[in-house]
Amino acid sequence: MSSTYNNSESTALLSSGSSCSRRSRLASCSRGVWAVTAIATLATLAVIAMAWAMLATNDLNGGGGDKGDRRLNSTSVGRFIHITDLHVDPNYKDGATAYSQCHRVPKTSDHSDDSSLTGRFGRPNAKCDSPVALINTTSAYLRRQWSQKVDFVAWTGDSGRHDGDAEFPRTLDEIIEQNAIAAQSLRHAFGSHIPIVPNVGNNDVSPHNELPGPGHKRARRTFRQLAHAWGGLVPDDQLATFHYGGYFARDLADYPQGGGGLTALSVNTMYWYRANAKVGGCKAKDSPGLAQLAWIRWQIRRARERGRDLVILGHVAPNQDNYRPSCYHGYMRTVAQIVPPPGPHSPPIIHAQLFGHSNVDAWAFVGPDADWASPTNNTASDSRLWWERQVDEEEGRFGELIHGVWSEEEQSMRSETTVPDERDWATMEDDSPPVRPAVPGDFVETLLREYERVIMQTPRHPRLGVTTISPSVIPKLLPAFRVFHYLRHTDSAWRHLPPGTLLDYDVYTANLYSHNKKAPPVDGFYQRLYRFSDVYGINDLSVDSYVRWARRLLTSKSMRKRFRALTFLDM
Repeated sequence: MSSTYNNSESTALLSSGSSCSRRSRLASCSRGVWAVTAIATLATLAVIAMAWAMLATNDLNGGGGDKGDRRLNSTSVGRFIHITDLHVDPNYKDGATAYSQCHRVPKTSDHSDDSSLTGRFGRPNAKCDSPVALINTTSAYLRRQWSQKVDFVAWTGDSGRHDGDAEFPRTLDEIIEQNAIAAQSLRHAFGSHIPIVPNVGNNDVSPHNELPGPGHKRARRTFRQLAHAWGGLVPDDQLATFHYGGYFARDLADYPQGGGGLTALSVNTMYWYRANAKVGGCKAKDSPGLAQLAWIRWQIRRARERGRDLVILGHVAPNQDNYRPSCYHGYMRTVAQIVPPPGPHSPPIIHAQLFGHSNVDAWAFVGPDADWASPTNNTASDSRLWWERQVDEEEGRFGELIHGVWSEEEQSMRSETTVPDERDWATMEDDSPPVRPAVPGDFVETLLREYERVIMQTPRHPRLGVTTISPSVIPKLLPAFRVFHYLRHTDSAWRHLPPGTLLDYDVYTANLYSHNKKAPPVDGFYQRLYRFSDVYGINDLSVDSYVRWARRLLTSKSMRKRFRALTFLDM
């Protein structure tokens, strides 16, 4: 079957485990930015239900994967979960109309077609957020099936509901409350022994898409209240950094052999996001976006010194449509590790870049394809651009941030951090053209063109990365999440790869079309839709493997058809 999708925003997953009764009135949906606008007809539901029935015997559900299962079940392989875009809505009502954003039950005399009403666990293809029943059941499922099987959890933002119902205008207090529900649900699912790394989404701030720069009273209030709502998920030695800019670092897992391990950088994509009119681009020396790039580069240097590799997680994925131009190019150059390695230390590897926001199941290349500004003043021994040299300096503004805000060693010597005074960030230099209304496009074709461009321009892909976009648990398509398999230490099966390399992933989905009719046992609420290696014949998720797979994808019509179907979880 096929899907029509306008990629303008995302929604996602999460679990909840405790009380969900709420004093406040909550509403759902984004302000006209949701991609799917048509309500599914009864015929469409029947077709999708038939397709799901076919999955039971389909090779996508693990068929042909015995060899892969044996390799991934090795003790050298670890796992982690990526979940994103909760959008929990305690105002959701079973039996409500979709056009009321699932908030109001119709009068019997006005509505006789039950097929267009909401179900207990959510309504796919409708402008509705996640009901509490979906959150609770997801939490219970994760607790039973995954709490003893994963090393950490990446949670990439947007736990606040959308603000699309005029009868229930959203407030920051409600957003904070919904983030607390999400954090409690994850704690219930995974306990306190598994690191959970949260992230700020564009619906975790108020108003939607608006976040002033560091020092502004609204930014300070938002970051402090989010950190409190998340209940200790931001490490104590990173609180000053998070209170300043909404980003932080956390060690995830240690490699059992040879030292080192994985460290997460939870970045605040709101300071690069085009839709955030409260900040400009990354050209100005005091821009929040440039400061965050400086922080990432500093964390790369620290990771090199500590012998650790990195996982970057954020909400809005980096591309030319989402990020301001200077921030996009700055991010590409930074994550492609164009940083001269000092001394004998080898550069750390960024093994994963995990994002949400777009609801779909997708990935994209990221790498330096442009010099953001001239002159570069490069020399034979220093290939950095002007801004890279500036942010790497220990003197001046960024040196003050390193020693006054970002360094946990410095933080241990004082109880409160001084941040820059509030300023009118809206007057900052803005390198973006005026924002135009989104034009519906073919999301998959856009991805394919980008794959082709990268492969043609970078035949040997010397400095490429891959960003992965995980599907959502919010029932915009179907609730879903990913389980990644990664290499904890080398063995005979993986001797050619360094520790930390992503090896494979599984996508799990919940069939709401049947669950709303008859709730299954909790253990069966989510089923594996497919394993990446089984479908595409890929050996691991290294950049080299992605490049080879993209070349095959561009030349195979049947593979592109399957790729399109899986992108929208509709096979």
